Amino acid sequence: MSNAARIKKRTVHQINRSQLREPEMASEDWREFKEGIHLFNEQRFWHAHEAWENVWKRRPEESRIFFQGIIQVAAAYHLLLAKNRFGGMMKNFAKAEEKLRLFPDHFLGLSISQLLSAIQDSRKEAERLGAERLDRFDLTSIPVLTLTA
Repeated sequence: MSNAARIKKRTVHQINRSQLREPEMASEDWREFKEGIHLFNEQRFWHAHEAWENVWKRRPEESRIFFQGIIQVAAAYHLLLAKNRFGGMMKNFAKAEEKLRLFPDHFLGLSISQLLSAIQDSRKEAERLGAERLDRFDLTSIPVLTLTA
C-alpha cells in the first residue's frame, strides 16, 4: 500500500463502536492472521507482530484497531523477552488492553476475555518483579492463542 493510500491510525476514542464487527477477510488475511497466531504461540513475537501488521495494513474498517491491539500484545512480549524493556512492555500492554476491551468476548475466533486476563496477569507479574528482575518473569503467564470455529 502506498503512503498516499495508507489508512490513518485512530485512537480508541475516535472509533465508532457501532462499526466494530468482524471484517470479511480474504484468504491472504486469514493465512497471515493464523500464521501470526502460530508464531505468537512459538514465542516468536516480533514475527507474529509482522504477520498481523500485514493484515492490519489492508483493513480499512473500524475493527482494524483489533489488529493494532494484538500487534501491541506481541510487541509487549517481544520487549519483555528479547529486549528486557520494562517501560515499553508496560506501555504496549496498556495500549493493547485499551483497544481489545472494545471487542466482544470472541472476535475472529479468539477469546478476547482470555487474552485480556493474560495481559493483566503478565502486567501483575512484571510489576511484582520490577524492571531489574524481568529475567525471572514467569513465562506461564504468556497466553497460548487458540482459534475457535
